[in-house]
Amino acid sequence: MMLTGRVLDVEEGVQRGMVQYRVPAGEAVAKAVALAQRIASNAPLSNFAVTQALPRIADMAQSDGLFVESLMAAIAQGDDAAKQRLRDFLEKRAPKVVKA
Repeated sequence: MMLTGRVLDVEEGVQRGMVQYRVPAGEAVAKAVALAQRIASNAPLSNFAVTQALPRIADMAQSDGLFVESLMAAIAQGDDAAKQRLRDFLEKRAPKVVKA
């Protein structure tokens, strides 16, 4: 698509599994902003782990990928902010997660 400039319509994007969200006409920017706000509310270390480790895991042997995933999870969970979020959750102070 990048070399030919071919454009897919939303139906073809859905069929090919390239679309995660489908919104009515004129609501795409609002949805994008909502997603960006949700991502921005994550711990920066978690976002870093997801954006840096996950793309590389796909190119690894399964055992290596599982190791890297576990390592990144341990690093992210060891962050002071992550520990505080866990304490808040256990003490029922954390907001409930709402699926979009």
